[in-house]
Amino acid sequence: MSDSIYDVVHRYGLDRAQAAQLWDSAAAPPPAQWPQRLWRILAWVSALLLGAGLIFWVAAQWPQQTRLFKLYLLQAAVAVPVLGALCLPRVRAAALVLATLALGALLAFVGQTYQTGADAWQLFATWAALAWLWVLVARNGLLWALWWCIAAAGLALWQGTGHAWAALAHAQPPTWQHHASFLLPWLALWLGPLALPRLGPVAVPSAPIARVLGAGAALLAWTSYACSAVLVHGGMPLPWLGGCLGVALVAWQAWRWRQMLVLSLALLAANILWLTWVGRNVLDGAGLGEQLAFPLLTLLTAASVGWSAHWLYRLQKEGAA
Repeated sequence: MSDSIYDVVHRYGLDRAQAAQLWDSAAAPPPAQWPQRLWRILAWVSALLLGAGLIFWVAAQWPQQTRLFKLYLLQAAVAVPVLGALCLPRVRAAALVLATLALGALLAFVGQTYQTGADAWQLFATWAALAWLWVLVARNGLLWALWWCIAAAGLALWQGTGHAWAALAHAQPPTWQHHASFLLPWLALWLGPLALPRLGPVAVPSAPIARVLGAGAALLAWTSYACSAVLVHGGMPLPWLGGCLGVALVAWQAWRWRQMLVLSLALLAANILWLTWVGRNVLDGAGLGEQLAFPLLTLLTAASVGWSAHWLYRLQKEGAA
């Protein structure tokens, strides 16, 4: 470390006082915050394990406990963490994580026991709607990330029962209304985490995990829908162009903000989109045969992925410099 400090002093021509200040700042020990961080991480892990245990317990349908015992236990698992979050600010985020997972277990138990006839997406939609209030008030990025996972699961299950996927499954060309009803909600799911720092009194200063999850879920939905439309209906440009436009928007935003993980996911989605289109409409339509089409597609895939990795590495190196 001393050699690097001497290099900085000589390179920038620092005087004696500036060199002494630089040396003192470099030699100062870092603040001892690891016990607090370790305790916070353990609280989060404990909340996730307890919540997952409740969900698995409901899924197991153990007959040893009565129906009322399960119902009261799950209600207490929701109410006690919420009260703990109100009374103990230090464990507020972890307690609300446990309350959110327990709420999902409670809703699943009610639907499993009383046979409400609701679809699976309605469970996740109700789960997200009921948990939204304390997620908004808590102002925690990780809690928002959990909520975004629930909302994405509900949206995916809702669209799985819609007409767009059904038309694709039966080889019937969907209309542009079907495409819009599928693509536009994921646009809102991607833009939602970006608006968290602008919510005024309930704004979240930093929510990187929620931004990555929102972008990843949108990219997965757009890519899978566009590729499915191309593979089933090779001459349909509308869903493929819509998927390309969504991927381009995510890539542009990630490149502008230097979000390397999101940019990597966007480049992966772009490679999948254009290689699927080339394989379906160019190589398959040219009548080359499997002996020639597969090697050509393999070479194109290797070249495209290699160029993407090289460009990402160069961009990261320039940012570090």
